[in-house]
Amino acid sequence: RFLNTTHYWAIASFQPTDLDHTTPAWFFTRWVTHFCAPLFVFLTGISAYLYGEKVQSKLLLRNYLLSRGLWLILLEVTVINFSWQFAFDIVFLQVIWVIGWSMILLAGLIYLPLKLLTTVSLSVIAFHNLLNDKEVLSAMEPQLAWLWHLLHLPMAMGQETKLQVFIIYPLIPWFAVMALGYCIAPIFKVGSALRYKTLASCGLLSVALFILLKVSNTYGDPNQFEVQASVIQSLMSLLNNTKYPPSLLYLLMTIGPGLLLLIAIEKVSELYPKTSWLHWLTVFGGVPLFYYLIHIPIINLSSKLFAWLQYGRTINFLESPETWPALYQPNLWLAYLMWAILTAALYLPCKYYLYTKRTSKNWLVKYL
Repeated sequence: RFLNTTHYWAIASFQPTDLDHTTPAWFFTRWVTHFCAPLFVFLTGISAYLYGEKVQSKLLLRNYLLSRGLWLILLEVTVINFSWQFAFDIVFLQVIWVIGWSMILLAGLIYLPLKLLTTVSLSVIAFHNLLNDKEVLSAMEPQLAWLWHLLHLPMAMGQETKLQVFIIYPLIPWFAVMALGYCIAPIFKVGSALRYKTLASCGLLSVALFILLKVSNTYGDPNQFEVQASVIQSLMSLLNNTKYPPSLLYLLMTIGPGLLLLIAIEKVSELYPKTSWLHWLTVFGGVPLFYYLIHIPIINLSSKLFAWLQYGRTINFLESPETWPALYQPNLWLAYLMWAILTAALYLPCKYYLYTKRTSKNWLVKYL
């Protein structure tokens, strides 16, 4: 999770995707992390289907999705939130939160015919940008506005109270991304030739549709494409799409290449089964939640220690930049260095936990 490293080790006073203030290095550092959330949610849907095939029981799959979803929600509002701040000043409802709720919804959606669920999922992803948040909120009772923020419009709430809640990942369309992963998962039960052909077709179609819609400024994202002074800036304008909530173009831009990446990884693993970097991916991929839970507090604590040694005090990057030390300057390469060091340092703990997870009968170990 390189983005989480930059949150603590190289936070900037500007948004890396703000084309008026960013640089190519900052922009593409942020852009490459866009692939994490949609692919993780999408792969969770695939994993759910394959688990259902393994147990051969919709009831067991439903119970797994419900219990796992509730567990993730609990972790998000407790352990993960504390790890971000070492406090509970703000409750951030982020990716683990929305994965949890999406799993709970999927527990009911699995009873729909697969073709119908595919249609529903694609429709939500394709057309949720037509929703007019202002009109919806104006039509709702004010005391129920929080419900729409949970569903579609990110929002910070409770500024006047001691407990603030920041809804970063609303449910729409993330639950549909997971459901779509569930729907495409049967392709992983057939021969590799058909699987490669199907994934490649879907991936290339997504990329082509993304380019067509973005360049024509027809539909799919609030950020319009504009030809800039240079090729690299024009490319940045093309790739600058809305994540909160994820627009149609954002999802086409990330899931499309993600499908092509799945093909590439599978082919490399077949040709070079002993490739060392694939082994690394297998270790981290085998315990993604464990890695996520431990890397945030380590990054937070290490950055606070560094700031204390460098500036004589810790820095709260949730506060206004005016409160940061006068000598502070964001250093992107420092973030890259720390990301590499921390990732390497977490390899052995993750490898050990993967072994423990495979051999232990403790239910809690299985759920991390």
